[in-house]
Amino acid sequence: MTSKAALLGSPRDWAIDFAVATGVGAFLGVVGPYGSFFNGPLGVRLAYWIGVTWIGAAVFGLAVRLSLAAGRRLNVPAWFMAAVAALLGAAAQAAIVAQVAVALWPHLKRFTPFIWYIQCLAISIPLVVAYLLMRPRLLGPADAPPVPISPQLPEPGPAAEVTGAPVLCLRMEDHYVRVHTLGGSRLVAGPFERVIDGMAQEGLRVHRSWWVARAAVTGVIADGRNLRLTLRGDLSAPVSRASVARLREAGWLKAEPSGGN
Repeated sequence: MTSKAALLGSPRDWAIDFAVATGVGAFLGVVGPYGSFFNGPLGVRLAYWIGVTWIGAAVFGLAVRLSLAAGRRLNVPAWFMAAVAALLGAAAQAAIVAQVAVALWPHLKRFTPFIWYIQCLAISIPLVVAYLLMRPRLLGPADAPPVPISPQLPEPGPAAEVTGAPVLCLRMEDHYVRVHTLGGSRLVAGPFERVIDGMAQEGLRVHRSWWVARAAVTGVIADGRNLRLTLRGDLSAPVSRASVARLREAGWLKAEPSGGN
């Protein structure tokens, strides 16, 4: 799987999203919220609401995935990025849904854009919250992209290795850990601390979401008060301010870091 595919989700991810959307749409079609119960027979309502939830699955599936990925890069909490995705996604969904609904039922032209937005937001927020809570249970390690390293994670221990190839760094991604090697990367099941405990090579946790092997470090870059470690394989890892003193004590930051953009 390419990095783009990993970012946007696998076909199985999207199949789950649309299956859930179909179930939610069928339920809404039966109960007919916002007065839609009086807008035609059951078949029409089912087609409309399933279509609406499919639109939502596409809009929010993309928005939430991209926002969570951006949050990991910026070290912003997932709940905040998901809230931003919900607010923006509801606007996009409302613009599309309003056109579909008015085409089916012209008398709905009286609704203002704000009403459409609030209606979409009221349904979308609970679904985004449920998505964040249930996704770790719906998806499993089988979703990890195949790369040429050992697929099994051994029991933690002082001499255990996570993979058969030298590990450059580990990065926490939600309930999984991405293992980077020169041959590629893959996801393994967390928690992060357990995977770190399984590493035999020398390394340190340099950030809440990053562990780095000492042998992988090629340099240090300063961007204002922020530090980043440059690694083999064209990788880099952020250094939290709380970790700077520990890295200096361990001899990782012997010289003043060079400036960079």
